[in-house]
Amino acid sequence: MPTRFAMRELKLTYLDKVQAETTQFLNEKIKHDFLRPDRELTLDLTVREAEILISANDEVRNLADQGGLKELHNKYSELTGKVELEYFNVREHLAKTLQVIEGKESDIFDQLATEFDLKMKRHGDSAPILDSLGLSSGDAVFDNLSTIEGAIERGHERSDQLAQFRGWLHMTIGVKAQIYAIEAELREQYMNLVAKNDDDNALVQDELRVLVAARDSY
Repeated sequence: MPTRFAMRELKLTYLDKVQAETTQFLNEKIKHDFLRPDRELTLDLTVREAEILISANDEVRNLADQGGLKELHNKYSELTGKVELEYFNVREHLAKTLQVIEGKESDIFDQLATEFDLKMKRHGDSAPILDSLGLSSGDAVFDNLSTIEGAIERGHERSDQLAQFRGWLHMTIGVKAQIYAIEAELREQYMNLVAKNDDDNALVQDELRVLVAARDSY
């Protein structure tokens, strides 16, 4: 009588045979991985991928047989790499521009504090708990603008000069708003056209939510 072990060996042998015949079917009927020409056809294909490969028309199959499809995929990968490089270069440029703007704002804050005796916040001073309670805007420039407005309303002896500083800060806020708007659009286009998988999309979506919130706050 077959033992339980013998039955297990029989089942495993049958599974190997099914896998071998399935692999042979893929190699004979599909031959090429039209989705990723650099990948060998194996049983690691998802059902959806297998359906797409089996339903490919003769034009796609002929292109794959002649090596044109692999060349097309290589060109796509090359262009995608260039796009990603430019994407990160633009992001870096925008980040540096923001740093320069906030550096200029910090110089203005220092001048207002020393020459006009106004209590100014610096970038990074806001406490997260105050932001969450609505007691701080999260960006020092907004809080400092409120301080300037208050000083002008109270008839500060140098109100005319404070009004000039107020105008400069409004200008920097406008530029920062444009930068955040560009960054949000850039992230959205990257997510829709370049992101390679769900993990990339999830990361970009999180970044996009932060940028949209920043853009709308300005």
